[in-house]
Amino acid sequence: MKRQFAKNIGSNWAVYATSAILSFFMMPYILSQVGQAALGVWILVGSFSGYLGLFDFGIGFAVVRYVARFQKTGEVEKRNEIVATAFYVACLLSLLVLAATFYIMFNAADLFDIPTELIAQSQAVIFLIGFSITLGFPLSIFSETLAGGLWRYDLSNKVALITGILRVGLTVLFLELHWGLAGLGVAALVGSLIGYLWRMKMLFKLLPDLSVSPRLVSRPVVRAISGYSFYSFMLVLSGRIAFYSDSFIVGFYRGIEDVAIFGIAAKLTEYLRQLIFTITKLFSPVASRYDPDTDQASLRRIFYDGSRLHLLFSLPLSLILYFWGGNLIRFWMGDAFASSQMVLQVLLLGHIVSFLQGIGGEILLGVGRHRFFALLSMLSAMANIVLSIILIERLGLIGVAWGTTIPLAALSLMYLPFATLRLVGGSFGSFLKDVLGPALGAAVIPGALIIYASGRMNSIMSMIVWAIVVGVVYVPLACFIGLRRDEKDKIISEGNRILKRFFG
Repeated sequence: MKRQFAKNIGSNWAVYATSAILSFFMMPYILSQVGQAALGVWILVGSFSGYLGLFDFGIGFAVVRYVARFQKTGEVEKRNEIVATAFYVACLLSLLVLAATFYIMFNAADLFDIPTELIAQSQAVIFLIGFSITLGFPLSIFSETLAGGLWRYDLSNKVALITGILRVGLTVLFLELHWGLAGLGVAALVGSLIGYLWRMKMLFKLLPDLSVSPRLVSRPVVRAISGYSFYSFMLVLSGRIAFYSDSFIVGFYRGIEDVAIFGIAAKLTEYLRQLIFTITKLFSPVASRYDPDTDQASLRRIFYDGSRLHLLFSLPLSLILYFWGGNLIRFWMGDAFASSQMVLQVLLLGHIVSFLQGIGGEILLGVGRHRFFALLSMLSAMANIVLSIILIERLGLIGVAWGTTIPLAALSLMYLPFATLRLVGGSFGSFLKDVLGPALGAAVIPGALIIYASGRMNSIMSMIVWAIVVGVVYVPLACFIGLRRDEKDKIISEGNRILKRFFG
């Protein structure tokens, strides 16, 4: 399992790094090709797609949990029933996505005051993205089964890497052909469809006994999926509201160009969140294999070790983005987006606090003890909307950022760590000693260096040089302070093995 974990996380990082680098260079290119107003529309379309994805009602989470469990126990028939039932339910739900796509397509111009010259292109790109999601609903069942159910994120990421590069190539081609927003939509549709079909082919090669015959669909399986997926859906919905409603609020109250200003800050926080998610998403399928009533010690070990790894990885990156984000925005998008800096810093405060609680949410989700967490997350999301609407009138874009940060920080500080510790049989003192203490201790000196370097950058290259310096300082400290003795010995042993193989 440790070797597969390394392959999964390594491939996750490879996909993320490639995606982030490509996106970093593509964003100013897209801006230069379509203009700020059209970029704002594209960001809004991204928010639309986030909400359209909710129509799966959490089925993907249920597929991962039950396939992982039945694959471990060798219950092939039950595994096939889960996949088949989820596939046909997703086919029905995809019709809702298509209907919602048409509604959004014909009403977006009135809701967000889209310029007249962009209305036709906006409608085209909304349809293309909505149609992509419609096709992806049933096909994503196979992707979830492959990546989460079989824990083969490495294979899924191989597809993501290649199709991501393909999508960028198509985007450049279509923009150079002056297809505008519609070209962005076509590139996204083609890349997504190829990726889904490729993963499906991989899955059936790994599981030749897998079947999605309609005869396998059963009401008990539907009830089992819906019972688990309803609260999973609430978690996803609350996340979509928290992280995607801001663009709608800004567009409605401030206009489409301010969506671009806010969207750049939100995009950077999303990059960070997705990078951290490359680690956290690996733990929910692992946790689903254990019963919290009989395997509490195993879950406690997963929670402590996973949270320590998560925090060792997330904390320095969060500090870098917080203190260097203004320089990055200036070098990346130009002085016209300077006001994005304060928005970015406020959004990051909530994310940093949420990272401190570790992987508690993934543990609760994996073992099916996420009902109350889902309810609180929904209340937090509702508070997000209310606060954002109130504060945008008084504080502008910064008010929307605070409307997101305050509920997120409250949920992360006041509930998640304590709920998870009760589940796994740990105490806050032990969590502080074994998880927070080592991670915070390892970040003190690099954190001071990050603050010192923030005022000494004049280009992207100088930022890269300072990042390397911080990494050289931080990695040894993280290993020395943040890792246990047995983990250090394991790294040394593995390093020696690799060196011996390399040098014969």
